[in-house]
Amino acid sequence: MGNRGSYSASMKTFRPVIALLVALVVLEGLLFEAGSANSLATIRDGILLGFLFGVPTLLVAGILLLRQHWVVMAAVMYSTIALALDLSTIVQEASQASPRPPILALTLGSSLLNFLIMIFGGRCALSFRPDESPPTAPHPNLQSPSSS
Repeated sequence: MGNRGSYSASMKTFRPVIALLVALVVLEGLLFEAGSANSLATIRDGILLGFLFGVPTLLVAGILLLRQHWVVMAAVMYSTIALALDLSTIVQEASQASPRPPILALTLGSSLLNFLIMIFGGRCALSFRPDESPPTAPHPNLQSPSSS
C-alpha cells in the first residue's frame, strides 16, 4: 500500500518537482509584489502573468491528476525557459545605475528553483522505464464463509 495510486517506484520523484513548482509560484508572487511599481495594462503583461503563475499551476495539476512522466518533462522545459528569463532579469537589474537588492535576491531564488526543477524533473523523466507494469492490487477473497 506504500505506492498507493502510483504506476512505478519513480513516482516518488514527482513530489520534489511538485514542491518546487509550488515554491516557485509563491516566490514569483513575492517578486511580482516587490516589483509592482508599474501597472500591468497590456496584453503582453497578461501573457507574462499567465506564464509566471498559470503554467506552473497547470503543471502541478497535471502531475497530480495525470501522473505521467511527460508532464514532468513539460515542467523541465518550462523551467529552462523561466531560467533564461531569470538570468536576463538579473543582468538587466544588475546593469542599472542603482540595482534593487530585493529584486536581485528574489530573482536569484527563482533561478535556483528553476534549476532544481530541471535537475529533479530530469531525474524523474530519466528513471522512467516503459517496460514497468502497474502494481497489482490484492485480489479479494471471494469464498463465502459457509463454504469452509
